[in-house]
Amino acid sequence: MGSYLITGTRRGIGRSLAERLIGAGHRVYGVVRPGSGADLAGLAGQVELDLAEVADYPTALAPLLAELAGLDGLVHCAGLVRPGRLADAPPSDFTDQFAVNVLAAAELVRHWLPALRAAAGTVVLVNSGSGLNARPPLASYGVSKFALRGYAEVLRQEEPALRVCSIYPGRTATEMQQTVRAAESGDYQAEHYLRPETVAAVIDSVLGLPADATITDLTLRPVSQPGPSSPDVHP
Repeated sequence: MGSYLITGTRRGIGRSLAERLIGAGHRVYGVVRPGSGADLAGLAGQVELDLAEVADYPTALAPLLAELAGLDGLVHCAGLVRPGRLADAPPSDFTDQFAVNVLAAAELVRHWLPALRAAAGTVVLVNSGSGLNARPPLASYGVSKFALRGYAEVLRQEEPALRVCSIYPGRTATEMQQTVRAAESGDYQAEHYLRPETVAAVIDSVLGLPADATITDLTLRPVSQPGPSSPDVHP
């Protein structure tokens, strides 16, 4: 069985993935935002960390670093969206979203890079349709997701021993999607969106690929998505 580090295990895609891996007998460690919901039973370890607070990373992650010497996979599911137009976005919208959506992934990979190299591990970065097609009213969010896409491409070239996959889910039935639909002045219709469990199943398949194969980029879309064309966003 493998050992996996996942961000955002208290809700949405991260929680669904953690439940799936734990159910299969894997050891799962979580990084969660304080006060983000009920703890997930069965985790091998967990730290609470506001990923927007970059200065807190070294202290908060130290317990996991001491315990988690081997790592087969790292999955960055946590995300932050601050809807709005570029002309109206304060600097904090950019810094907070870049910290959570990009820098957190980069720092976690950097800290656990020796373990990932030793295991020829897999890094899965849960991006978004906005990482392929940035549009308002998710302007600064889309910019951050394009940056995450660029990070994945460089990491893949610098670390050929790792398998690095960017996953671009379309609209997914989570709390973040409710925020997005409110910003778009649209209805939240969970039955028309991807289920978090569906995205988690796809990530699980990427983590479980035979050693001779990798998936670099994977796009998911709901079968039914009524309404006007607008940016897809996870989670």
